[in-house]
Amino acid sequence: MNDALREQIDGLFSPWSRPDSPGGAVGVYQEGELVHARGYGAANLEHAVPITPATVFHVASLSKQFTAVAVGLLAREGRLSLQDDIRRYVPELPEGPPITFRHIIHHTSGLRDQWDLLRLAGWRAADLKTTDDILWLASRQKELNFPTGTRYQYINTGYTLMALAIERITGLSLQAYAEENLFQPLGMRHTSFQDDHRRLVQHRAQAYSREAGGPWKLNIPAYETIGPTGLLSTVEDFTFWERNFLSPTVGDEAFIQQLSRPGHFDDGRPLSYGFGLILGQYRGLAVAEHAGGDAGFASYFLRFPEQRFAVAIFCNAAEMRPGLLTRQIADILLADHFKEGPAPDRHLPSWAGRAAGAAGSALSEFEAMTGLYRDQWSGATLGVESRGGKIFLVPSTGGTYELLPAGPGCLRFPDVDAQCQFTPAEGNTPVRMKVTHAGQTTAMCERIEVAERGPESLAEYAGTYRSDELGVHYTLAVSGEALVLRREKFAEARVQFTSENDGSTRSGDGVHLRFVRDDHNRITGLFLNAERAWNIHFVRT
Repeated sequence: MNDALREQIDGLFSPWSRPDSPGGAVGVYQEGELVHARGYGAANLEHAVPITPATVFHVASLSKQFTAVAVGLLAREGRLSLQDDIRRYVPELPEGPPITFRHIIHHTSGLRDQWDLLRLAGWRAADLKTTDDILWLASRQKELNFPTGTRYQYINTGYTLMALAIERITGLSLQAYAEENLFQPLGMRHTSFQDDHRRLVQHRAQAYSREAGGPWKLNIPAYETIGPTGLLSTVEDFTFWERNFLSPTVGDEAFIQQLSRPGHFDDGRPLSYGFGLILGQYRGLAVAEHAGGDAGFASYFLRFPEQRFAVAIFCNAAEMRPGLLTRQIADILLADHFKEGPAPDRHLPSWAGRAAGAAGSALSEFEAMTGLYRDQWSGATLGVESRGGKIFLVPSTGGTYELLPAGPGCLRFPDVDAQCQFTPAEGNTPVRMKVTHAGQTTAMCERIEVAERGPESLAEYAGTYRSDELGVHYTLAVSGEALVLRREKFAEARVQFTSENDGSTRSGDGVHLRFVRDDHNRITGLFLNAERAWNIHFVRT
C-alpha cells in the first residue's frame, strides 16, 4: 500500500487523531496479511496512553462468530449436533418446541433478548450482569417472541446459552475451550473471552461516551457473561482470524465453507445470517460482516471473500461509526473492483457535512412521512423526525439515527445494510414503514396518532402490576396531568396513549403497554413489549 492511500485512510480518522480524544485502531488485510495498521486517539484519557494496533479492545458482538465456530467445531467432532435442542444441555429452560443450535446461531430462536430482560427486571447499565443472572431470567420466561424457526430477530440470549452448553459438554469454560482450540492454534496471543470482570488485561483500552458538547466520560460494559459478547482482541490478532478463512489452520476448507453459508428458516426460506457473520453484498461484491457495540465500545469487521480482503476497526468512543469507516476504506482500496458506484452521500461521516441540493431535494418527499410509528410485532414506537433539513429515526428505546435517501419511498442507514421503506397513506390505511436489516424484515410499522387523555380518565390505570417472569412489580400513578410508570432504580417515565388500551413510554428505555380488561371493562393486567422482549405479562395486584 502506497503512502497516498495511507494518507487517505488517515484522513478518515482525523477527528479522532488527537491525544485528548478516544479513537480507534484499524487493520487492513490482504491475502491474509496485515498490510496496514494504525491507531488513532487515546486508549486511556486519564493516563494519556495512545491507541496502537496492539491495543486490546472489547469487540462486543464480533464475539458471536467465535462462539458459533466453537459450536461448529464440537459438531464436527460429533460431541453435539446442530439439530440438538439447547434444553438437552440447559435443562433449566422451560419446556417447549425444540430450539436448536442452528436456530440460535442464525437468530430464529424466538427467545426474548437478555439485555431487554435484564433492564426490565431492574439491572441498570452500570450493574454487573452475569451468566447466572441471564439463566435465572431465561428459565422464568413462559413465552417466546414468536414460534421458533419462523422469523429472524437478532437475539443475544441464545449465544449465552450456547456458551453455557459448551462448558457443560466439554468441562471447559468457553474462554478455556476457545483458548485451546482457537486462539492458541491460530496464534491469537492477545485474544480472550473476559469471563471475569476483575481480570487484569495488559494494553486494554478504556471506553468513553459524551453528551452533545459535553466532556468525555467513562462508559465501560459491566459484564461477566460471554458468548454473544465479551471477546477482547486487537486488530493485529485479527490477522490470524482472517487468514484462517483463506487458509484454514482450525478446521478445513469444508468447515470454512459451512461457516460461510447463510442460514434458513424452518420452511426452507434463506436468510442472510451465517455463523456469526452477515452475508450480503456491497457495491456488487459479496461481503461477510458484523458490527459490535457495548457501552462506549464500537467495532466492525468487513470481509470481501472473493477479493481476499478485509478491514477491522475497533473503537473506544461510542459515537464513532466503524461500519461507515470500513466501507470508506474499502471504497479507497477496492476502487477498481466494485461493480456498482456508491450511492449519493452514502459514505460521508456526520462531521464532514453534505452539500445541499440533491440530498436535500430527495429528502423533501419524506417530510410527509414524519410522525410516530408503532411496530405491529413488538409494539415498540419509533419516531421519524425532520431536524434541520435531515431525517432521523428515533426509537423509544433510545438513540437517534440519521437516514439518507435511497430511492423512491426509501431511506437507509449510512453505516449498515438497513433501510426504512415507506408506503403512503391510502384511504383508511395509515402511512406504513417496513424496516429491514441485511434483507430481513425486522419491523412492520404503522403511523399512529397520540390519544390525549385528561387526568380524570387516568385513574383507572393506576395501580401496582407484577410480572412473575421478571420477578418485579411496576407502579402506574397519576402525576399532575399524566400517567407515569415507576419502577425501582429507574426514573419515572410518562405514558403516552395511542388508544384506550395502548400506551408507550419514550424516555430512553421505552416500552409499549397493552392493557387487559375483564368482562366488566376493569383493567386486570397488561402485556409489556420492549424492543426484543415481547408480550411479558403483568398482573394487577
